[in-house]
Amino acid sequence: MPDVTGTGVGFADPGNPGRGAAIIVYTRKGAATTAIGKSIARMVGPSIPVRFIASGLFKPNTVVEPKKIARSMKSPAKRFRAAQFRGKHRPVPGGVSIGRENRGTGTCGLIVIQNGQLLMLSNNHVLITENRFGANIIQPGNLDGGVNGTDRVGTTFRFVPFNLTGPNFMDAATAIPFNNGLLTPRYLVSSTGQFVNPRGHLLSYRVGDRFFKSGRTTGLVTGTVESIGVTTTIGPYPELGGANLQFRNQTVLTSSTNISLPGDSGSVWMRGQFAAALNFAGSGPRSISTPIASVMNTFNIRVAVLARTGTYKAGAAINPAPGGNYSYVRPLTPAQRKYVRVVKAVPKS
Repeated sequence: MPDVTGTGVGFADPGNPGRGAAIIVYTRKGAATTAIGKSIARMVGPSIPVRFIASGLFKPNTVVEPKKIARSMKSPAKRFRAAQFRGKHRPVPGGVSIGRENRGTGTCGLIVIQNGQLLMLSNNHVLITENRFGANIIQPGNLDGGVNGTDRVGTTFRFVPFNLTGPNFMDAATAIPFNNGLLTPRYLVSSTGQFVNPRGHLLSYRVGDRFFKSGRTTGLVTGTVESIGVTTTIGPYPELGGANLQFRNQTVLTSSTNISLPGDSGSVWMRGQFAAALNFAGSGPRSISTPIASVMNTFNIRVAVLARTGTYKAGAAINPAPGGNYSYVRPLTPAQRKYVRVVKAVPKS
């Protein structure tokens, strides 16, 4: 339906969760929901609750090029100063500005580990060019004063290619540092330089859970899981010729303030010391994010944790979805996993 921007499952009444679940229908602002509701009722039956949310279009948190700084790239006035998240950090933690040389800025969401090697986790559209090519990675990104050459910390490594004609299940990529000493498995949470030490990731979470995240543009924000199992179209993706891509099995988080703006691409939602979801798109007060367990399993990575000896180890994976409770995020099915593959970035000549 042209006016529908996404569908998922959430509470029929967030103020009264005991009323149970509903189909959540995200629409363009000003959409005629009565006609949409009648069409849905014919498909699923009149007894299934449907809740409409006028979200507007969901867009990727596009990596904005230098000299094209939009008003939305500025941190929320009088509420928060995101300067610390845009500054230069050595070693590099999660939650700070990052980018490709000459290609604008996103967020290094989290420091992860694979066979003792530390990696930076972010989005395909932050770390990869044209769904194929890698590049040198700088911290901070160009938009925040990062200098090509001087501020190099690594190179793009592996990513999940976008499916231009079928469903997508994540916008994810990793970058590898020149050496492990350039990264730290910590997560920035304040403009005064405070950190948390991540301990692992969640295997599942549920509608109504509250998370926080640090992003290059909005800084530290909080959000509530509004819906899960979301199918939506995200776009346009400028480096894919303006393509609009379908995503499935996503999560929408919401807040009363902006939590997902250009430059926040790649930021990671946390619950305490555990990673929950990878942000890649949104519309101001709503974030479109991928359950982190799907990302971790796809890349065969884990959250990096600082060991007592000064080395690094893999974090824990906790809280699987309880059987039969569908208010919780479920893992990808075998059929869904067939659409997801990981490849190495190709150097661009």
